[in-house]
Amino acid sequence: MRIEDWFLSEEERGNPASKLPAWSRGNEVRPLVHGATYFAELRACLERLGKDDLLLFADWRGDPDERLTPGGPTVGAAMAAAAERGAIVRGLIWRSHLDLLRFSSAENRHLGQEIEDTGGQALLDTRTAVGGSHHQKFVILRHDRDATRDVAFVGGIDLCHSRRDDASHQGDPQPAPMPDVYGPRPPWHDVQAAVRGPAVAEVEQVFCERWEDPAPETRDPVRRLRDHLGRLDDAPPLPRPGPPRRPPAATTSSCCARTRPGAATRSRPTASAASPTPTARSSPAPARSSTWRTSTCGPRT
Repeated sequence: MRIEDWFLSEEERGNPASKLPAWSRGNEVRPLVHGATYFAELRACLERLGKDDLLLFADWRGDPDERLTPGGPTVGAAMAAAAERGAIVRGLIWRSHLDLLRFSSAENRHLGQEIEDTGGQALLDTRTAVGGSHHQKFVILRHDRDATRDVAFVGGIDLCHSRRDDASHQGDPQPAPMPDVYGPRPPWHDVQAAVRGPAVAEVEQVFCERWEDPAPETRDPVRRLRDHLGRLDDAPPLPRPGPPRRPPAATTSSCCARTRPGAATRSRPTASAASPTPTARSSPAPARSSTWRTSTCGPRT
């Protein structure tokens, strides 16, 4: 099968609001099954960040006290430590609906505040269609002095409670509130992909397009004032995505597609989730679908 028969072309994708290329070649895409596997690798990568390196992340729910490994550090502490070492830290977190609905408003604000307190920036974002949400779950790490270590983690695993489970499915010791039918420590099965190569810049481009959306993060005047007082409304410019090094012998072609805005929001493009699945995965509103596809078969012409 030809790559052209597997991926959508720019014309077929039909989203002129995005500057993403149709696909890229020469990537390495490695699945990380279970949150415990992903969190352990993420911790190791975060600890290697230093001055002028770049940490970008987007999340649906973020719990700053979620431990990346059994002995820590926590998500908030690991990101704060990277900022204190001089890394540039930027985050996009869905603001969410009311906590009465058991979504994530308070938790996301706490994570954003912890990052802001150490010199990073995190935006609480509601730039979606009415009733929609941002379900992006990715982390991008770029290295100022060694581009061979650049990586993007893309998939379905939030940086929050209940996600650090493993193959035993005994559940995360830090469970999120869920119905009693799931037990005191609900099991959680999910996957994240570790992506290296040119596709890292594509995931970074998705983040930049959403970060630079000119619409306000919220239309609620009370929330806008609270964000301003808490320094959660500043969006300093980001470095432009540069070309990551191609890993040796990497043979995977990858496609990262940005959301096409719905009819009600066409005047201000926003991004949605990219998922590491071999076929397209859509959110409930068809106009807000997104795709992460990879291929290792067929001629690369």
